[in-house]
Amino acid sequence: MKSKIVKFLCMGIVMFFIGSASLFQEAWGANIKQIKNGKTVYVFKMGTLAPNGVGWAALIKTVVNPGILKVTNGQVILDWYYGGTMGDDQDILSKMRNGQLHGGGFSGQGVVMACPEMALMELPFMFDNYDEVEYIYSKLRPRINQWYEKRGYHFIVLAEQDFDQLYSTKHELRTPEDFKSSRILTWYGPMEERALKALGASPVPIRVPEVASSIHTGVCDAFVSPAIWAVGTQMYTMMKYINPVRIRYSPAAGLITMEAWNQLPKEYQIAIDNFTMSIEKYLRQKVRESNENCIKAMIKYGMTEIKMTPAEIDVWKKRLLPVWDEFVGKYYSKAELEEIKGYLAEFRSKNKKYK
Repeated sequence: MKSKIVKFLCMGIVMFFIGSASLFQEAWGANIKQIKNGKTVYVFKMGTLAPNGVGWAALIKTVVNPGILKVTNGQVILDWYYGGTMGDDQDILSKMRNGQLHGGGFSGQGVVMACPEMALMELPFMFDNYDEVEYIYSKLRPRINQWYEKRGYHFIVLAEQDFDQLYSTKHELRTPEDFKSSRILTWYGPMEERALKALGASPVPIRVPEVASSIHTGVCDAFVSPAIWAVGTQMYTMMKYINPVRIRYSPAAGLITMEAWNQLPKEYQIAIDNFTMSIEKYLRQKVRESNENCIKAMIKYGMTEIKMTPAEIDVWKKRLLPVWDEFVGKYYSKAELEEIKGYLAEFRSKNKKYK
């Protein structure tokens, strides 16, 4: 008799948790359609690391959200959780897969986690300037959509993190010897870790939420990030040096799961896609302006800017360019890498100032 009672209770507990999980997913993920004040609306729960009110998080509030509301007659709402309140990019993607979130705004790390081919845009010293970046986007933009759809995501908007900088509390990070002496953290993924090792460092893997504490406690003394993030998180107050060499370009993106996206009426899907495509370049330009202002502000605050000579940069390139081929077959194909290199050669041959 006791055995039967125990079995019955266990079954009840299991059914309770299954039911709770189902209710949780229903509340958060499965259904975006809601009725508010007698009107049908579609609400997407979105997460991002971007600090509230800074950089492209500010653009989400002032440009993206209002624009989507307007083109959908107020029926599509993006409800954002800023500043890593839903975790880092890895956490947000996980929550999207289990239905807790419908989408997110991603740094370069999450962009590649969701779609490995995007690592092509993040290769060290792939780009020298913004014109080259825009030229490659003009060639690849339709294919980027296809890459993400193949993996279950609808690509909402192609923004950017901009060219990242190096920050340090102790070392100038100018020479391989500087990197060897530093305790530089890596948060961006395998390619960043490999690039830092190529420069002589022994990088320490750290998740983004732990970056501040690792610097504050001295576990690490350097990192790579966009200026907007360094300012928005107040990390610059702990750093002594900033090296703005354009070691890496980083895209950023807004993604929504196909499961959630397909619940929208077709007319709203078209309206949103047309709107976001029309503002992508504007968003990227505004992020660049914000980053430039942040760099100037940090230097004015008292950080020392490291200015590298062409010869010093060449030392870095000799160590880093071989990394491109190391990730062939892991993130992208040899043909895709050669295609990008071909487009850049084409662009540079047509623009004498970049020769």
